[in-house]
Amino acid sequence: MKNTFSSLLLMALPLAGAEVALQNANLQIAFNEKGALTSLVDRRSAPARNLIAHPKAGFWKIVFQRGRSLENVIDPGQQTYRLEKNGNTIRIVADSLRYGGETLDIGLAIDVTLSEDEIRWQARIQNGSQVTISEFFFPEIGGIDTLGGPGTDDLLWPQNAGARIRNVRSTLTPRVDGLSEIETPVNGVADQRLELLYPGHATMDWYELTNDRRGIYFASYDPSFLSGSLLVSRMFTEGGSMTYSFVKYAFVRPGETWQSGQYVTAPHPGTWHASAGKYRQWANTWFRHDAPPDWVAHFKGMLLVILRQQYGDVMWHYDDIPFLYEEAQKNGMDMVSLFGWTEGGHDNQYPIYKADPEMGGEAALRRGLAEVTTRGGHTLLYLQGHLMDPVTDWYTQRGAALAARNVWGTPYYEQYNKGYQSSLLRNYTRKLFAMPCTLGDEWSNLLVKEGREKLGFGPSALIYDQLGGMPAYPCFGLKDDVKPSAAFTQGRLNLLKALRSSLKQTNPHFGLMFEHNTDIYAQYADIIHCAGEGCALTSRSFPQLFRYTFPEIIITSRDAAPRVDPKQVNHSLAYGMRFELEVRYRADVETIRGHQKTQLRDYIRSVSQLRDRYWDLLGNGRFLDDQGLTNQNRAVTATAFASGQRRAVVLWNNSGQVQPVRVSMEGKKVVECAGVAGKLATVPAQLRPQEIAVVVFE
Repeated sequence: MKNTFSSLLLMALPLAGAEVALQNANLQIAFNEKGALTSLVDRRSAPARNLIAHPKAGFWKIVFQRGRSLENVIDPGQQTYRLEKNGNTIRIVADSLRYGGETLDIGLAIDVTLSEDEIRWQARIQNGSQVTISEFFFPEIGGIDTLGGPGTDDLLWPQNAGARIRNVRSTLTPRVDGLSEIETPVNGVADQRLELLYPGHATMDWYELTNDRRGIYFASYDPSFLSGSLLVSRMFTEGGSMTYSFVKYAFVRPGETWQSGQYVTAPHPGTWHASAGKYRQWANTWFRHDAPPDWVAHFKGMLLVILRQQYGDVMWHYDDIPFLYEEAQKNGMDMVSLFGWTEGGHDNQYPIYKADPEMGGEAALRRGLAEVTTRGGHTLLYLQGHLMDPVTDWYTQRGAALAARNVWGTPYYEQYNKGYQSSLLRNYTRKLFAMPCTLGDEWSNLLVKEGREKLGFGPSALIYDQLGGMPAYPCFGLKDDVKPSAAFTQGRLNLLKALRSSLKQTNPHFGLMFEHNTDIYAQYADIIHCAGEGCALTSRSFPQLFRYTFPEIIITSRDAAPRVDPKQVNHSLAYGMRFELEVRYRADVETIRGHQKTQLRDYIRSVSQLRDRYWDLLGNGRFLDDQGLTNQNRAVTATAFASGQRRAVVLWNNSGQVQPVRVSMEGKKVVECAGVAGKLATVPAQLRPQEIAVVVFE
């Protein structure tokens, strides 16, 4: 059956070769008859300029599968379009699509709408052919050279807590060695790309191009949460311009009609915070986050301890749990988190969780947990929510049938090893794990059962490792009415709902923690065990991206050692993350047992005490980033927290030189100030390198 799109639009463009444009007080956008985006103008900028420096052929791309041929790319520049306009909407229609020398019965209709300060995009694909449309790249906004004006165009990238990629265009260079991230050869030249999978390592489905005076917001509003990616590329065949886009693994089967969610492109003056507000406004249509238990709301931080290593080394026994809690207290923390507490050790034998006789047995485990509770502290037990060990009887009997499988029918595998000093273990004994496709109830029921049982041991909290993120693997080989790209995400969402509901009924006061951070999953957690960019301090760290957008989510700032550099401590304080130290290897045990580097332990405790002094603001207040305050010296990091009409500003000199302090907050006056040594009489006139202070305004 031949595809036709009955137009709901009233006025067709009269002339081939003419451009069709939309314009309002904020924006202007135009397309030519070949379906190319030729103009994108923020009319509020001075001067108003076209951001499209090198129009690319089309602003979409389709990849389809046919038989054993899994990658067939349809070129948007080879199609014939009708462009129709009605009011503030342009519809671009292709009744069929050309691929090579054939015409495919695939209809594509794209609506582009100007809505105040936003451009909204939505596509509809009608597949009358016998191919499966696996991927849809849309909208591909390119090619952009620069936002204009002095300074660099930086990419705010939702990788983990957030990254800021400085001068992103110059970062993506032609491949000259094996260090490129992803390459796609085009006419002998490799376009360079940055790509984040969502849901997965991308915590949110939006990103921003900014020079701090103006920016562009790029977002996907997809209530189905199909797996896909955020994609930024540099096109060396088109003047080296940048393209900003998204990918959805749509899997439009023969005879199916699929409509995308909406996409938003919004050039704007000012900082990225307005874009975060836009995304949060959309997220509020589905984001439901219950308040955590009171003890979690006051949770200061945790000492993560691996008791038995993957390769069998017992580093701690259950009778050591009270000692480890004392170590947590010496670092200003109130929880000890027990990883590798099972007979199999850490990252081994999942999902089998048995108390280890060699570490003291179940009675000793219960006794250690109870002792910490008696002392007023908190404990956490580890469960894995994402991995299955194929070298177990359980996997042979049950797990293999649950495994998520790739397009070849083979289970997806991930590899982890904890070899430390051994070259053999580090290089040749990587532990292989399969992942369940969680669309059914069996895995969910198993995790609920294990959780209820382990809560009976007496911990304050449970962590389900990796459930807060990881790529949403397309699950192939399911029923025909289930899209491979929907199965994993929807299954995980159902799993998280079941976990939270069932376990909170068992014990409403326990804390539920996930590792990794993705907005649609984080809503079901009390605490996020954060890993990677932004959580830890790196040259690209930009944790305010997630913290400002979802300030109610409690996240830890991981440091993979039992002692932490003051920079990391200050970073955690400034961005409102709870402290976390890790004791994972023999050298870490020696550090703790030998009372090494105690000055670092004392420092994190003193910063924790400073935060305690203003807990209503720095612990339970709303993170504002730098909104509402004036900071005249940007070499000093200044971040604000709000509780009612009160504000606290954390000042942190992360430079290598003494820096003057010049901060104020309109309409408010300073009422108190303190540093790590105690209360200060006035706001300090200057800060030494790595010195911090807290200023309270009313």
